[in-house]
Amino acid sequence: MISELMSYREGLAVDGLIIRRAREDDWDALRDCYSRAFGGVRTRDFDSWKRQFLLSDIIVAADVSDPDAPFIVGTGSVIRMSTTVPGGAQLQVAACAQGMVATTHQKRGLYSKIQAEMMYIALETGADVFAAMPGPGGNYGAVGVASHTRHLRIDRRRAKLRAGGDDSALVRELRPSVARPRLREIYDRWQQANPAALSRGEFFWPATFDDDSCVIVHPDGYVVFDLVADAVLVRDFCALTVAAHRELLRCLLGHGEYNEILMDTAVDDPTPLLLEDPRVAAVTGVDTGVWMWILNAAKAFRLRTYRADFHGVIRVDDPYGMSAGLFTLDITDGTGSWEPASGDAQADLRLGPVELASSYFGAHTPLELHRAGRIEELTAGAVAALDQALAPTRRPFNITPF
Repeated sequence: MISELMSYREGLAVDGLIIRRAREDDWDALRDCYSRAFGGVRTRDFDSWKRQFLLSDIIVAADVSDPDAPFIVGTGSVIRMSTTVPGGAQLQVAACAQGMVATTHQKRGLYSKIQAEMMYIALETGADVFAAMPGPGGNYGAVGVASHTRHLRIDRRRAKLRAGGDDSALVRELRPSVARPRLREIYDRWQQANPAALSRGEFFWPATFDDDSCVIVHPDGYVVFDLVADAVLVRDFCALTVAAHRELLRCLLGHGEYNEILMDTAVDDPTPLLLEDPRVAAVTGVDTGVWMWILNAAKAFRLRTYRADFHGVIRVDDPYGMSAGLFTLDITDGTGSWEPASGDAQADLRLGPVELASSYFGAHTPLELHRAGRIEELTAGAVAALDQALAPTRRPFNITPF
């Protein structure tokens, strides 16, 4: 599948540069590039970090204007992951990571060529979804917001847990290297329960959490945190039950020498409601989390669960040529089917791939998008019906960076 966008980007002429896949001898140069672009790879275990990638999934842009001294001026890569859809099933993901172009070579069309190559890799891997976490400098046109992250600042001095049942489960403080097998098992369960959450391979853990961090482990949850200045900075929080959530929060509140707890949560996370006064958990911001582009809509709509029936025709207007068309979406008794519609079918709704991904995962509902003019209703009542069918039981949330 070659889109008009990919053909255009591939055809851009950038004199003196070549695009290729990475080689083993590129790692030192790539690490230098990452240091200039991102402040470095934030890991003490670089070997584990790089083993999250396949060399064939890393794009290198090299300046070869001097054939005797070529050097890397841009890169991008794909990490192979999976993501949870509403209901718990998994879709395969090609996650776009480490995208950068040296300041000396920007505004020449180079990153467009890197983006096109990343999409080729996504198609090579057979990914169902293309994912990105756009930085402040730009966006990836056809990816839609699939999750949000809410930032909380808890006034530890004033915060008290609401009265609740005592939890007799054993809770322990451990170092990350010791706790790693238990963290992986708990995270895998948590990931499968949270729409838009991404999977973590075995090398994510040593590359991300070293023994300078603290860990508290419950049989149904864990928290990884750092003690920084006067704050407890939560880096990873997973709770599968209310009991685990309460117990982990109780332990965090026990750090009497620190004034505040900083943590990221889903927008519908119950942390403030577990406190006697929810106002002590101030929302300091809500950011977009992971962004996604559904490449295999037939599989995606077949695998997720639904809250109501829906029968309609949806026109997807994709200016990038990857997912455009007229499709029939039939949802009956919790089972969905997404198929090409007949040529004479009349569309009930019109949207783009951005709105499709947001609606599918539940970051924004069809009614929200319709009120913003992002979904066009062509048959009265179609948006409300789709909204009821796709209504999330919990808001999507991802805590795995890439």
